Amino acid sequence: MTGVGWRWTFLLPVPIALAALAAAFLLLPKDRPAEEGGHDLLGAALSTGAMLLLVYTVVAAPEVGWASARTVASFVLVAALVAGFVVAESRVRHPLIRLGILRKATLVRASLAIVAVAGSYFSWQFIVTLYLQGTLGWSPLELALALLPVGVMVAASAVFSDKLVNRFGTSRIIAVTMAVMAVGYLLFLRVDTSPSYPTLLLPALLLIGVGWIGFPAINIQATTGVDDEEQGLAAGVLQTSMQVGAAVVLAVTTALIASGAEGATTQQAALDSFRPGLVFAAIVAIVGALVAGLGLLVRSPAAEPEPLAEPEPDYVTPAA
Repeated sequence: MTGVGWRWTFLLPVPIALAALAAAFLLLPKDRPAEEGGHDLLGAALSTGAMLLLVYTVVAAPEVGWASARTVASFVLVAALVAGFVVAESRVRHPLIRLGILRKATLVRASLAIVAVAGSYFSWQFIVTLYLQGTLGWSPLELALALLPVGVMVAASAVFSDKLVNRFGTSRIIAVTMAVMAVGYLLFLRVDTSPSYPTLLLPALLLIGVGWIGFPAINIQATTGVDDEEQGLAAGVLQTSMQVGAAVVLAVTTALIASGAEGATTQQAALDSFRPGLVFAAIVAIVGALVAGLGLLVRSPAAEPEPLAEPEPDYVTPAA
């Protein structure tokens, strides 16, 4: 669709979302009205304002200056909005987020993991698109086909992800897949102005795609041990962490490469300007892998589902 115009890419999700909405209306059972409840409009406004302002501030800082009065004032306002959100949630009768759920170690680790996975990948994909398509002249179709293995691995992993969790547990899967993902980013740092797809790009893509195999395990870890009535809240915290965290990581990546990319006049100069962002994506993945690995050391048996033991074979006594 980018061949027609990049704005058309935003149209693609519209019919899919409408179809999903119609299917949900027809197929999902209706909820019974809750006996009590309410809408935390103040909390929603404060949290949304803080997240939007944070992303905007990080994106705009390279242009106006990190130490400028505008940037500093924006960060101060973000902190004030977050503080106001915490105060509001501790006092309102029906909070948007019960703050106590943030003390759940598995949810915190899962949220950090999803920030690392999504933030590193979206940042890496952003730079790869700029470099391969914008600098080296790849067509949109060529780029899409080049990145297709990652999507195929994500789709295929849905078939066996539950078996992996049952056998190894969530923490092991997350730590290993993120470590492999980080290796993929490090391998991609060898990229040059004439990258070979079979020997460089494809191996890096396959390793990076392994990181997304841990995505179901992250979702399971986030909701493990959470009361049934708060499962939706835990899932919402995880998804918010993914969306906002990835946006902030991408904003930092953009800030790292913005100044150098503007003055690049050759392919090598453009690649050199992109390298800080590629290194940053690798660092984010490495930190995520270390945090996930730390979970292996501090987790308690009740914190998450243990790998299922192999069933004992049934021995039948032969008849005399």
